[in-house]
Amino acid sequence: MQFKFILTWLVVVLAFAKAESQIAQDTLDIKRKVYRATRVSTLPVIDGKPFEKFWDAIPSGGDFVMVAPSNGQKERDTHTTKFKVAYDDNALYVAAFLYDNNPKSIPRQFSQRDEINAQADVFGFFLNNYNNQINQTKFFATSANALGDAIAEGNREDFSYNVVFKSETSINELGWFVEMKIPYRTLRFPEIEKQDWSFQVFRRIRALNEEYSYNFVDITKGISTQYDALMTGVENINPPLRLNLYPYATVVNDNFNGVQTTEYNAGMDLKYGINDAFTLDATLIPDFGQVAFDQVVLNLGPFEQTFGENRAFFNEGTDLFNKGGIFFSRRIGQTPSGFGNVNLLENEHIIDNPNNAKLLNAVKITGRTVNRLGIGFLNAVTEKTEATIENLLNNERRTEITEPFTNYNMFILDQQFSKNSSIALSTASTLRNGSFTDAIVNALVLDHNDKNASNNYRAELKMSNRLTPTGTQTGIASETSWRKTTGRWRPRLAHFYRDKNWNPNDLGRNFQNNTQTFAADLSYNQFVPVGIFNRYDIDFRIRHRRQIDPDLHTNSEFNINPFFSTRERLAFGGDINFNTRNLNQFEARKAGQVVRYEPSYFTGGFISTDYRKKFATDIRLGRFKRFNDIEESYNFNISPRYRFSDQFLLIYRLAWDKNDNRISYVDTDINDNPIVSRRHTHSVENRVSGTYNFNNKQALSLSFRNFWSRATFSRDFKELDSNGATIPTDYTLTDDFDPDANFNVWNLDLSYRWRFAPGSEATLLYRNSIFNFDNQGDITFQDSLDELFTQPSRHNLSLRVTYFLDFNDAKRWFKA
Repeated sequence: MQFKFILTWLVVVLAFAKAESQIAQDTLDIKRKVYRATRVSTLPVIDGKPFEKFWDAIPSGGDFVMVAPSNGQKERDTHTTKFKVAYDDNALYVAAFLYDNNPKSIPRQFSQRDEINAQADVFGFFLNNYNNQINQTKFFATSANALGDAIAEGNREDFSYNVVFKSETSINELGWFVEMKIPYRTLRFPEIEKQDWSFQVFRRIRALNEEYSYNFVDITKGISTQYDALMTGVENINPPLRLNLYPYATVVNDNFNGVQTTEYNAGMDLKYGINDAFTLDATLIPDFGQVAFDQVVLNLGPFEQTFGENRAFFNEGTDLFNKGGIFFSRRIGQTPSGFGNVNLLENEHIIDNPNNAKLLNAVKITGRTVNRLGIGFLNAVTEKTEATIENLLNNERRTEITEPFTNYNMFILDQQFSKNSSIALSTASTLRNGSFTDAIVNALVLDHNDKNASNNYRAELKMSNRLTPTGTQTGIASETSWRKTTGRWRPRLAHFYRDKNWNPNDLGRNFQNNTQTFAADLSYNQFVPVGIFNRYDIDFRIRHRRQIDPDLHTNSEFNINPFFSTRERLAFGGDINFNTRNLNQFEARKAGQVVRYEPSYFTGGFISTDYRKKFATDIRLGRFKRFNDIEESYNFNISPRYRFSDQFLLIYRLAWDKNDNRISYVDTDINDNPIVSRRHTHSVENRVSGTYNFNNKQALSLSFRNFWSRATFSRDFKELDSNGATIPTDYTLTDDFDPDANFNVWNLDLSYRWRFAPGSEATLLYRNSIFNFDNQGDITFQDSLDELFTQPSRHNLSLRVTYFLDFNDAKRWFKA
């Protein structure tokens, strides 16, 4: 019944969107400038000084228009912008002339690759090699000679995308200047005689807090990629053989609790252009020893703690796999499913239990055809993981599988249509060897924008199938939404549905099921400066949540979130939240049992000062309180930053949080009744991050984090009645169980990074980590820190060297 309802709803949305797109008048009048690129037979010197004769005969583009803050205003006479584009059989060549009547005011903070939000001016050259008004490949340069690149789909940018191109900048008494060489190996384009490309040129003037574009971008309508200019004249070029190799070698010395080991590893990443549209990426013998540490916290809630992806292979170019929201790459190589369920016999103990399944290799294929069909495929394999168990009496050992040999797959078809719409079908599968659970999850996604770019319609239908040893479990989820995408007032309506069997967690991530949410939003946006404000917006949100089976109103919520930004780059805002009584479906850890929480409110606010100044700070605070209940909490965050010079930036962050008297799960008694009591938690986090940039190719970076949290449970334990209210119980703690917690973790990373050649780099990393967990719920921060330093400390020193090899360059070397 539920499946028929959702399918009917999806068909209605699709039909409505199709009918609306046919009758809507095309009122989004985009005037697209046309620039003709020039074919050349000689090569420029890429040194950031485009004053040589090479550039003289090439026509320039100009007449830039402000994007923000005064959208649509012509560029200043004192800060005009010109650019030139040339090409040959191998690459595009771009020159930019960014004039400034006060070049001494141009900020020049050093930064590393992709750090384009440093205190420096920015030039951007964005290419759409299929002229579909959706996708862009973006190339950036800063006034401090840093470079960056990203891929974009609509307003979504992915800076994990990295290709090898050359960019150099210079500054003189007239302003600053850029030269770029963008090899065709970094681009995907069809093999046709005349290319149909579009592009955009972008400039950010940090001192004036202004942004400009070559083709006017109306920020009140549509999305930025719809406003690309047209590039003509690019003819008779052929997509080159795109074969890039990234061999690497690592050496790791680890010292923990008196045991020292040294490991040597080598492997290779590979990028191969299958044809003009599709690229294969592979990681062979992967090594992720230098990825950033996870921001672990004390997790006392009903849901697993998850972390963002830090492995470059699973970040770069994976935006296509996110369609439908059924792919969470951290599942690959995660903690084995049987890690905490090892079966011990009498007189046995565990001597080895790996907490991660080893990744053997991974491959992905991505691309988009000339007919705008995007195709993505990802495959990853993890080896069998076993725990080693020893008998204490006879020293005999045995092994138990905690995670079998596992194959993870993701496949997606994404067809773009109209000016900025798409329909996608994605499938995620997890196949485990032996009698373990397999899973297949499918998603159908429609994202439709009408012709006048005024409305967005979105619908998703998803199905999960888990093939367990006892049978198949099938679950359904859906999302439907409409939002207005033009004007100052922008409403949105949405519905989210997840039945009780919805479970995509073998390769996806979902925390709640058997729930549906009705959402209504309204935002007011002031896009142009008014008075002292550069811009401001106010968001109103309403949520109505219900349990599906049996039908039950669990909670309603109302939010107001104002945001203001002044002309002087001072930002501030607030958060006002009101919740009705909440029948929490998940806190009790028992299906069908709710926990009742009284109505509540939250008030908070933040302030962020001007990052252009040497000293700036961010401050956020809030207070939570329940009506007719003693639960309350406070939080406070402060993050000052100081830029000692254009080379050295240091940031400190303090986060303080205290929550008292929250009704929380403790245990389940022998009669399967959830036991709760009032819980008091207190957390303090200290973080320090800093970077000293020797230049734009070498940097010394520090990342430090200490997180402490304690929890104390009242011994006045309660059971729950059918309505979620607490009632007395005779439950008492056993001698071997104490729910109180003292959690303290220390992580320090100190790294030196050197980009010694295009696409090639060496990283020397020192890592220090300490961890402690016990049941001293009433311990102070200082005492917990003292105890932390009595624990064994891990010292890890590693060196990784990666070298970029382009097959085309190698052929030329051998011929020479």
